[in-house]
Amino acid sequence: MTTPDQPPLDTARHIRYWQRCFRSVLPQDYTSNDSIRLTLGFFIVAALDLLSSPSSYSDPPKDPLKASLISPTDRTRLRAYVLSLQHTQGGFCGSPNHVFPAQYTTDYDAINRVESARDPANANIAATFFALILLAVVADDDGSRAFEGVNREKTLRWLKTLQRDDGSFGEIIDENGFVGGGRDMRYCYLAATIRWALGAPEAGQDFDVDAMVAHIRRGQTFDGGLGESSTHESHAGYAYCAVAALSMLDLANPDAATEPDRYLRAGIPDIPSLVHFLACRQFDYIEPDSDDEAEESRNHPLPDLSTLTLSEEPQIAGFNGRLNKLADTCYAWWVSGTLSMLGAGQVIDRVPARNFIIEKTQHLIGGFAKSPGGPPDVYHAYLGLAALATMAGEEGGKEEGLGKFDPRLCIGAEAASRIAKAREALLSSQEEEEDSDDEWRQETGRIKKELDWDRVQETITRLETKWKAEGKVPMHEMDKWNPFHPPNLDDEAA
Repeated sequence: MTTPDQPPLDTARHIRYWQRCFRSVLPQDYTSNDSIRLTLGFFIVAALDLLSSPSSYSDPPKDPLKASLISPTDRTRLRAYVLSLQHTQGGFCGSPNHVFPAQYTTDYDAINRVESARDPANANIAATFFALILLAVVADDDGSRAFEGVNREKTLRWLKTLQRDDGSFGEIIDENGFVGGGRDMRYCYLAATIRWALGAPEAGQDFDVDAMVAHIRRGQTFDGGLGESSTHESHAGYAYCAVAALSMLDLANPDAATEPDRYLRAGIPDIPSLVHFLACRQFDYIEPDSDDEAEESRNHPLPDLSTLTLSEEPQIAGFNGRLNKLADTCYAWWVSGTLSMLGAGQVIDRVPARNFIIEKTQHLIGGFAKSPGGPPDVYHAYLGLAALATMAGEEGGKEEGLGKFDPRLCIGAEAASRIAKAREALLSSQEEEEDSDDEWRQETGRIKKELDWDRVQETITRLETKWKAEGKVPMHEMDKWNPFHPPNLDDEAA
């Protein structure tokens, strides 16, 4: 919702920008980002969804799919593309160039009868997060079938291996079996979201939640912010990831009705100090002097004290992520999104913040730049839309031309509801499988009793022990048996 003296968001210009990104080849500067192609795809597709979701229209369309900028054909194609990036041993890869043929992705230990990944570093936690989100964004129904084709069991088992003893998460499992990547809050957020989306606790594949909360708790700094991890500098981006991770844990909490914000309060020791830190990230934008060779150095969050006054309200105000840094479009999102989850979204001044995004970083061809005068890129262009939608929502309205926004998942509200539906479908199908499993177990028990199964298994176990002691592979020895004339196991084991 904008007032008459505020310039409206030129949605037509942004739609053209995002359609150009979607339909054509991205500029050559993105070439080095091939390994995160799925992430770039998320920004593009989620932006088109936000600009054409039902809530983005003043008069909601009768047929949302027809009104969407993502056609049914594109939805089918995108879904197939995302699923093609799934690793055979769990998780998703970030680019088709990281997806190896099946014979190069899996090892089989014939002695212990277990599979393992030959290329474990190709699946990563960020790609897995964006894959699940994208599947919900492009779902052509209410979202209940969005996760069909996702190997839930393997993905959740793989996710557990990414957690370290200190509660932090890494990005990958490297070739030596060690957790790779930093220990920062981003991976905690990604892990918590994957956990919720796929219903890890319900699947019996949960990670150590209390250890994660303790790791996040250690990240709060003396100034109220949160750092990458313990003893690191406070940063608005890490603050968002920490708060969002805890919010996702609360969302999955079965006792949320009696324990509201349990994990948020446990993971952030001093919430008022965090709110203060985030509010202080907004500052007056100072128009640089075109004659000054070091223009960026003039745009500093601490203006000349002689110019300060209590009577004038700021006209344009940007956000930074850390003390003494320049204003950046993406921090309007990291700050506003975090404050929204904390229930403190109105502590920032929306009008000057909006003016900074619309007047200073909005580009002529559409999209938003990182800072005034720069070119647009898909990362800042998407988070600029996210900031506008979030700040408008805090005032009880919405940014004209944009749909309602979910700050926890950083996507449109309708897409977020489709993820919730996909999760519900997983849990529902699990209950049905458990019911059918009861019947299957009863029939299996009857057959095993007829075959004296337990005694046979004890004999085979003795045989395997014998073969291993002789340096033989049990699987190879059993392959020699004639299935039509099986040997007497008691004689073999003697």
